[in-house]
Amino acid sequence: MDETTKAEKRKRGEVVDAAVFVERVKTLMAEKGLSSAELADRADLARSALTQFFGGERKPSADAVVKLANVLDTSTDYLLGRRDQAELADLLQSDKIKELLHLFSNLSTADQDRVLAMIRLMKETARSPSEESSTNPPAA
Repeated sequence: MDETTKAEKRKRGEVVDAAVFVERVKTLMAEKGLSSAELADRADLARSALTQFFGGERKPSADAVVKLANVLDTSTDYLLGRRDQAELADLLQSDKIKELLHLFSNLSTADQDRVLAMIRLMKETARSPSEESSTNPPAA
């Protein structure tokens, strides 16, 4: 196997484009006003691990990428450079999401907290789509 083929195989095997990953994490951190220490703490990662990711000394594990994506409210595909838009940008294309955001933003802080509590409860008790269809007969 020649050197070009080896290099191509190594590149295909790499899950993370380190430069894209670091740039996107730092951009999202700045948007959220998070320091490296705060991000590491919220993502339950060692602060030194985050420093190593940023310095290119180490690539993040799949678990670390998921934790970071959750804290930064984005998708793992976006952080890894597999998608060009953040998940939030995709969500904002939905008319229902736009309406929900508009209505939610016009509520008081106390009402926003109540709505979030209700949504969390609904999520915890939600039935799967198959359960939903078996309990609701089709309309005649």
